[in-house]
Amino acid sequence: MFKIFHRYTSPWKLVLFSGDLVLFFGSVLGGYYYSCYKNNIPVELFGKNMLLYISMGVIYFLVLYIADIYNYQQDYRRLINLGRVFLASWCGTAVVVVFFYFFFGALMGAFMGRTILLVHGMAFALLISSWRFIFSAVSLPMRLQRRILIVGAGNAGHRLLQAIRNRPASGFRAVGFVDDDPEKIGTAVEGVPVLGHSSQLPELINTHQIALVVVAITHEKSLNLTGNLIRISWNVCQVMDMPNFYENLTGMVPTGDISEAWIFQWNLNRPRTYYRHFKRVFDILWALLLLLLAWPIMILVALAIRLDSPGPILFRQNRLGQDGHIFKVTKFRTMVAQAESLGPNWTRDNDPRITKAGRIIRKMRLDELPQLFNIIIGNMSFIGPRPLAHDPMMEEISYFKYRLLVKPGITGWAQVMFPDGVKLETTNEKIKYDIYYIKNMSFALDLIIILKTIRILLLGQG
Repeated sequence: MFKIFHRYTSPWKLVLFSGDLVLFFGSVLGGYYYSCYKNNIPVELFGKNMLLYISMGVIYFLVLYIADIYNYQQDYRRLINLGRVFLASWCGTAVVVVFFYFFFGALMGAFMGRTILLVHGMAFALLISSWRFIFSAVSLPMRLQRRILIVGAGNAGHRLLQAIRNRPASGFRAVGFVDDDPEKIGTAVEGVPVLGHSSQLPELINTHQIALVVVAITHEKSLNLTGNLIRISWNVCQVMDMPNFYENLTGMVPTGDISEAWIFQWNLNRPRTYYRHFKRVFDILWALLLLLLAWPIMILVALAIRLDSPGPILFRQNRLGQDGHIFKVTKFRTMVAQAESLGPNWTRDNDPRITKAGRIIRKMRLDELPQLFNIIIGNMSFIGPRPLAHDPMMEEISYFKYRLLVKPGITGWAQVMFPDGVKLETTNEKIKYDIYYIKNMSFALDLIIILKTIRILLLGQG
């Protein structure tokens, strides 16, 4: 894995993106050559308008990302997946046409005629589909080649092994365990053997061709173990601790295997001041822009609620905000007026309290639009942990208090990675994603969350 913008990225994604980049500009150039042959349009226009082509490329790649075309774990030799790639590339062409011709019609016509755009769109769709097929044919047999050794055959090591096995296309394979407890040596954890003790690490790494050693010991390590790990990290192979490897693998922090000291260490490298200030500026600007665009939809939603059931149009409820401050979140009402007369309750599947109009509004996520006012006021952000009602039971969840370090958001890492609505039984899992976001928050991660949110909205997931 490579680190880009403070985030680990699979080399397979970089390979896919690099190939797409070459094919994109190749297809544009192909369109120019075809048009030049037919209409004598000078090829020099390609170089003169490079900035506009880069803008087109950004739009294309955003559409491809939203369509989940950079999921390197997919087998693109299957017809259904190839069809998704072909359709996504044509959707990118359609978005480019609408955006450029609608907003910059005269400029677009000057540097790219309809013939060039048509040839480019057809060529890119065919080339990118062929590229995905070749990528799967060549790379799938190579995916599970990174062999790892897990130090610690206890509960943390067991959970790590399960996480690796649940992601068979991750590129990792657990070869064995190492443990200094003599009673565990020679045994097996779910079929994976405990090969020896830590002083044998150099020999085991060489014998089994280990590329990575993951330390799954969350309690204090012995001086002997620490010394052995330092030696191999300098001279033999890469060493990572279990929480960091786990979060890179799964996108969430294993809250059962960390400590306050571990949180303190990453808190020393918390996001810089400029990120927090600029995020607030972006929140306000985007909230105002969306309100300007969405007010006709908000009026229609308000009318639908008024005609569907008696009661107020808006729904306000206390939520936990940054630093534990209570604020009132504003949403469109989607339940009967007296739904929470006995106090707030968790929403259930097929909840009878939801109105007919409310089901449609919830499905389209339109009930969230009034929260734009919460963003402008400063109670919320676009991206952050989901705002939850105060519940004493949640205070018993490990590290729940740390999700209150930042403002809650309309969308967030937990919502896009675990999009199953608000349920008490899944809150413990979502906390792991929230802690991951707070630890790794950045503009790059915020952009990924926005793109994943768009994908969920378009596919109607969660």
